[in-house]
Amino acid sequence: MNTKLTLSMDESVIERAKQAARARNTSVSAMLAELVRGLDALEHEPGPDFIGPMTQAATGLIELDLGSPDADLLGDALWERYGDLG
Repeated sequence: MNTKLTLSMDESVIERAKQAARARNTSVSAMLAELVRGLDALEHEPGPDFIGPMTQAATGLIELDLGSPDADLLGDALWERYGDLG
């Protein structure tokens, strides 16, 4: 259930919030809700299933077929950087 909230801010802050929301293809309300959720997440120890905000934002940007040569790019890059960690 959504509840309406009225905020008072300096006009320049409101305009900047609108610009930021447009740039993210979202609403000011949705952007501020995500900000509050992010602040809440910072105050709690992430659990084993935690996915960071940058990873969440990137999720679904591209889709690779598992059989394609590009599907192993991330694994190859991690292997190059870190080698065998086991």
